[in-house]
Amino acid sequence: MNTLKHYTRYTVALILFTLLATSLTWAQNWRPRRDKSQQLMLFTDSATATAAEFMLHLEMAYQKIDSVQTECKLSPEILLIGQRLSESDSIVRFVDQSLVKYDQTLNLRNLEILKTLLESTQHDLKRYNESFKTSNEKLTKLRAEIRSLRKDSILRQLYRDSIARKKFIPQLKALRQKRRYTDSVLTNSLSTVNKYKTQASAGSIQAAQLMSQLNYRLNMAGRKVFQKELNYIWEKRMVAGGDDFKHAFDEEQKAFNFYYSNSSGTRFIRWLLGIAFLWWVMRNLRILKRTGRTDSLQTYNISHLSLHPVLSAFAVIFSLAPLFDLQAPAVYMQFVQFLLVITLTLLYRKQWPRNLFQYWIAIVALFIAFSLTNHILVPSFWQRCIIIGLNVGAIVLGLLFRKALPRDHQLGRFIRIVFILLVVMNALAILANISGRLTLANMLSMSSVIGVTQVIGLSALVKILVEAVLLQIHTSRIQQSLVNTFDPTPIVSDFRKPLLGVVLLIWLVVFTANLNIYDALFSGISNILNAQQNIGNTSFTAGSILLFFLIIWLAHFLQRYIGYFLGDIGDDEGESLAHRSRLLMTKLVLLGAGYLLAVSASGLPVDKITIVLGALGVGIGLGLQNIVNNFVSGIILIFDRPLKVGDSVEVGSHAGRVKEIGLRSSTLVTTDGADVIIPNGDVLSQHIVNWTLGNTYKRIDFNITLTLGDHDKDAVINQIKEVIKGEDCVLKKREPAVLIESVKDNDIQLKIFFWCEDVYKEEQTKSEVRYQIYRSLKDAGINSK
Repeated sequence: MNTLKHYTRYTVALILFTLLATSLTWAQNWRPRRDKSQQLMLFTDSATATAAEFMLHLEMAYQKIDSVQTECKLSPEILLIGQRLSESDSIVRFVDQSLVKYDQTLNLRNLEILKTLLESTQHDLKRYNESFKTSNEKLTKLRAEIRSLRKDSILRQLYRDSIARKKFIPQLKALRQKRRYTDSVLTNSLSTVNKYKTQASAGSIQAAQLMSQLNYRLNMAGRKVFQKELNYIWEKRMVAGGDDFKHAFDEEQKAFNFYYSNSSGTRFIRWLLGIAFLWWVMRNLRILKRTGRTDSLQTYNISHLSLHPVLSAFAVIFSLAPLFDLQAPAVYMQFVQFLLVITLTLLYRKQWPRNLFQYWIAIVALFIAFSLTNHILVPSFWQRCIIIGLNVGAIVLGLLFRKALPRDHQLGRFIRIVFILLVVMNALAILANISGRLTLANMLSMSSVIGVTQVIGLSALVKILVEAVLLQIHTSRIQQSLVNTFDPTPIVSDFRKPLLGVVLLIWLVVFTANLNIYDALFSGISNILNAQQNIGNTSFTAGSILLFFLIIWLAHFLQRYIGYFLGDIGDDEGESLAHRSRLLMTKLVLLGAGYLLAVSASGLPVDKITIVLGALGVGIGLGLQNIVNNFVSGIILIFDRPLKVGDSVEVGSHAGRVKEIGLRSSTLVTTDGADVIIPNGDVLSQHIVNWTLGNTYKRIDFNITLTLGDHDKDAVINQIKEVIKGEDCVLKKREPAVLIESVKDNDIQLKIFFWCEDVYKEEQTKSEVRYQIYRSLKDAGINSK
């Protein structure tokens, strides 16, 4: 019993101890619970917001919603890109459908065009995706700003406080409507952007798959171009489907439309250059017509520009067009080439001999025929025979045209080589056609004819550009009152050499593009030129070095021949040569800018060049002092201008007219016709007598002995003065002077002084005045010695 009481007592004590410990622990961890309204008060400055605070937050919410509503609307650029997505999708579908058709007959040119269209579409889709991504991020941020309004504690308090809410019921209703409308606009914008983005992503995926197929087929095409596609011509006759030609034509038309709509930029540049060229030519022709010197153009054999300036401008545009359309569809290239041959036909209609022009008309007809037969996918036996007949006709025409071409025709040697190539390629095309290699036959036939039309166009281009230079020189000389003719032969020779190089490059680019080997050649040459080369710690590429020397050559070419465009051909004497000093400054600027541009464009390391220049500076200081001295002196002569081209000067023991001021030396032409070359350092280190620095006047004096007899001295002197004043080249504003030097018996020696207006006519004026004085005194009965 006692034991039970003892355990009971311990149990009650343990329970009480447990309750006490639990109570103390709960008391330490207990925090007073606040309701939601009390929690809201923690985010406010006071327990209850005032009406002004409610209104302020309502205004802030209005402003934010208005801002979001304005920014969430899709920009016109996004909507325009959304419309262009359909164009990209149509290009992708066109490429997809065309790849199926190209299984029948290999067409390298069109495969290249499909690749070009697809690459352009992939570039556009990538750009579209970036725009959609940026727009989606912007709209997502705007949605987050709308949701942030729900966290405004003041507005939440206003919605819960029924008494305060009654005062702002209109504002709250308007705010709710505006928020719902903004949410709707924002949701629609996000939905539209996501739809566009999905469409662009799907197009990108399909374009990537088609690009893989195109690359595979192009790789296979290079291997199959020499493989047999059809039966031998003497085997079983093949029947061509009527839909083949129509299908090929439809595909070419689609490619033409796609390319035309996506190449407006290059066409704009091409036509802008043509319009600028036509304006330049017409301006010079108007100047000559205004001065009545149009007939003088025959002296320089300016025929194309004087007779057909508009046709000449078109010839320039269409001759250069293939450089702007290297990746154009075959039908587009043929269309531009057709415009070129029409222009050339009109240009040469009355200039070529009759038989040569008839051969040209036959070549134009041959070009049209080959353009049509090139669209036949599976020709019949008779169609293949017709194509072989066209090849034979091309061979005959090539031989006849080459024989009838005048020896002095522009680019005559080059044209004859191209016609030999025409004969060889058409002979190979006949063999390819007979053996069933239709793609190779069409490629050789079409490329040979386009090569001929292109070289004729380029010969016209060279002739027109040379005529334009001669026209500019002639017009500038007329404006400067230099009416004497000049020899165009050296000028034509100077410009023909670089033009021949440019023309050869253009023809090779067009010819290889039509043979579908341009891309491979360009890729190979680019790899060689862009390959990184290392010499020590210096890295460079062959392309950068080539670009460096090309820009330097161009700068030297421009500074050498820029004077031609100002009418200065370097052999004029006397008047209107003051512009040569300004021209020399222009040449110096061209050289300096050319070298700086060459260094910048080549990508050569400037720090390495600085080291080389420092080393060269040491060498210059040691061994090239005189050259540097003359160069710096030349620059001083250009800008300080103590003398200029055309001045009559005396430098040391040399006297003459300044013919040229170069960067190293200056040239004087003496009265005997000798050219004296004086280093610029010697010019500045000696006294310079410049007779024409301020004006062209020069005082002339000579002695004359008279036997007066009974004549009055003063009357004779006045008579001499009147004779002097009557001469044309004597300066009228300065009175002549006649002084008596000596008197002996009946003889009197006079010293005569007068001013000549032109220092270059000093001797001529002196001689004429002396003779007129002699005649006047003789008529008066006075003897003179």
